[in-house]
Amino acid sequence: MKVFISLDMEGISGISEWEDVIPGRRHYEAGRRLLTQDVNAAIEGALEAGATQIIVNESHGPMNNLLLEELHPAADVIRGFFKPLCMMQGIDDTCDAAFFIGYHGRAGLGEAVLNHTLSGVAIHRLVLNGKEVGEAGLNAAIAGVFNVPVVLVTGDTQTAQEVEADIPGVYTVAVKSGITGLSSLAIHPQRARELIRQTAEEALLNRSKVKPIELPKVNTIEIEFTKSQFATAVSWMPGVELIDGRTVRYQCDDMASIMPVVQAMLLLTGQVNRMITGT
Repeated sequence: MKVFISLDMEGISGISEWEDVIPGRRHYEAGRRLLTQDVNAAIEGALEAGATQIIVNESHGPMNNLLLEELHPAADVIRGFFKPLCMMQGIDDTCDAAFFIGYHGRAGLGEAVLNHTLSGVAIHRLVLNGKEVGEAGLNAAIAGVFNVPVVLVTGDTQTAQEVEADIPGVYTVAVKSGITGLSSLAIHPQRARELIRQTAEEALLNRSKVKPIELPKVNTIEIEFTKSQFATAVSWMPGVELIDGRTVRYQCDDMASIMPVVQAMLLLTGQVNRMITGT
């Protein structure tokens, strides 16, 4: 049984501020250890449920945050930012289930800890097939292309509520509850990891109860950017339509083909942002 794990960092147990998740900041090294331990707990639960192959895709920031020598040796790891499926690189139709570990809420989701969607600098709102989604909803749709159910998501209480609405039947572990978006009430990491281990095992054993996301024949993504200059530059890409000052639309029959386009959009907005800010 093959399990795919996509990990983020903002939804990891004990993490509550940007100092915890940005390389070089004062709490980042401690955050890396918390991240590695939460992922290990999910791996242990998967193994207890009978997993025989585990692929972990690093999906936060530079996407090389795990302490590899402390990671459970049963897992293989995909690292690095420059990859076409971004947070879902490595998933395919040979996977039996997917876990999203340490995920955060979509941009503007109440007081969800460090909430944003793909890029806090560039993206204000992302709508997939008429519904606003965050990273979990977007990535669950990509998993659906390969007929893979997302059976477990861990993060804060707000994120758990978001994904339960987006992914019917998904198992969730709320390791903390956001207070202001930059603070949280957190379960002790040891207890959080035990909950993750137990729920990962339960979710995988009951994976048949969680159905992959069903997609329409034509998929539409609309992105409202934070600056009009981002939308203007992105609208110059083939097939991308500018629908108002800050919003673009892109359509494609294959959802998996949308993600490389979105990834290219983010790379382009990063370049435009450097032009705007002079940094």
